[in-house]
Amino acid sequence: MSTSVVPASSTRPARCPQRRAVTSAPMRVSFAGGGSDLPPFVEGLPGRVVGSAIGLRVRALVEPFDRGWVRLEVPVADEATTRRCHEPPSSELAFRLLEAALARTGVADGVRLRIDTDVAPGAGLGGSASAAVAALSALRWSVGEVTAEEELARDATVMEREGLSIVCGAQDAIFAACGGMLDLAFGEAGCTRIDRITPDEALAAELEAGLLLVDTHVRRVSGEVLEQVDAAAALANVAELVASAAEVVEALREGSLGRALEGMRRSAVAKVRRAPSASALATELGERLAGLGVEVIRACGAGGGGHVLVWAPEARHAEILRALGPATVRRPALAAPGVRIEPV
Repeated sequence: MSTSVVPASSTRPARCPQRRAVTSAPMRVSFAGGGSDLPPFVEGLPGRVVGSAIGLRVRALVEPFDRGWVRLEVPVADEATTRRCHEPPSSELAFRLLEAALARTGVADGVRLRIDTDVAPGAGLGGSASAAVAALSALRWSVGEVTAEEELARDATVMEREGLSIVCGAQDAIFAACGGMLDLAFGEAGCTRIDRITPDEALAAELEAGLLLVDTHVRRVSGEVLEQVDAAAALANVAELVASAAEVVEALREGSLGRALEGMRRSAVAKVRRAPSASALATELGERLAGLGVEVIRACGAGGGGHVLVWAPEARHAEILRALGPATVRRPALAAPGVRIEPV
């Protein structure tokens, strides 16, 4: 005889928001080490990722709604749904994350939950984790609860992995919750260390000034890209990914831009070797921009679409933008603050 498992959230009465709550959480870019935060791990060699929260944010709004009803809105997908609170959760892709956040918090009666972002999901910047962190924070704030940053990150990761069955790393939720520039270590149990980086001010300003995020306008599900990575190729490049992350951390702290860029280049090369097809758009873009002063180019996130990180001296940006033509290019601020309550 089979036994069904009932989620813990369904065993307690649904709660209603008591007040309007608005939160926002940042997206992120990784400078080096991305991919080493996921299995396979090398024994005695923790995964390591260094990166930064950026000034592109996801906003969550929670407010009281008619009792007995749930209203979900995702304007970026131009979709909304209203259902009775006792009805089954919506199975539509646009609302699965929001439904999971309701289930995780138990705030699931007389509630309106809205997610706003300028960048559509699947952009390679950790937007789904940012939405999860912002939604969890807003729902809890609406009932008078405050959750510590690291707990929010853990809950968001569990929600994506277990509630939504998404293959994903934990780094996205940590950047969304904690913000700033971070040096993260990973093992089989998940994130094992979170260190904040306070970089040399002049280096940080120059690093930010040279950063361009080129939108490929190809949206993808990161888990589907990660599932296609060959385990042997991933394992063969773990050591180089970890070493490149260590080099970038040291360079940020000592104020060496040249060494930081060298570490970023090493990581980009290892990422291509790990999954060449996932970096194909970045490779093609690099060929288009050859000779224009680009010093770093790499696929963001799992690759396979989304954004491509480009670093070049700011003086070369005009040439690069002309070569890119009508492409959407973003220049976000680095070291953005983590999840926060916004004015209502």
